[in-house]
Amino acid sequence: MTVGHFCVDCGTALEPRTVEGRQLEACPRCQFVLWRDPKVVTMVVVETPEREVVVGRRAIEPGYGRWCLPGGYVNHDEHPEQSAARECWEEICARVELTGLLGVYHIRKQDAASMVGIGYRARLREGEVPSPGAEMLEVRAFPADQLPELVFPSHRQAMADWRRDGVGLGGSQR
Repeated sequence: MTVGHFCVDCGTALEPRTVEGRQLEACPRCQFVLWRDPKVVTMVVVETPEREVVVGRRAIEPGYGRWCLPGGYVNHDEHPEQSAARECWEEICARVELTGLLGVYHIRKQDAASMVGIGYRARLREGEVPSPGAEMLEVRAFPADQLPELVFPSHRQAMADWRRDGVGLGGSQR
């Protein structure tokens, strides 16, 4: 399904144009170009005091019923670290302390804007007990070697990076 787009400056219907070697939509009347910029998302590997990893079973699409790390979209007015902590609060109903950056991941999409995923390490704050938020059917903590398969490739990559760093497997954090 093709959606017609219009210039945000003058309202003219956008037309295909090659810009910097890419086929984009652009205004034939002024210089406006509709760039397909990626959305920014976070994902968080949350450790319990027992060094287990907290994951949730999704109550929404995509991936309904499948396991994932807490995370989600970064709002335009927040730092990605704030987003990561907020998403943990919303999805696993627990406050966390971010302890480090795992990595940055390109998430290619076919039918939507691509995403840039920012993975963080975190630990539950003292006294916090995770429970399902509105977007989760269930929340559980698993030993690192017994995690269920995670639905999103970027979450699997973040877990691989977490394991590589030795965090949660008896190693020390960098």
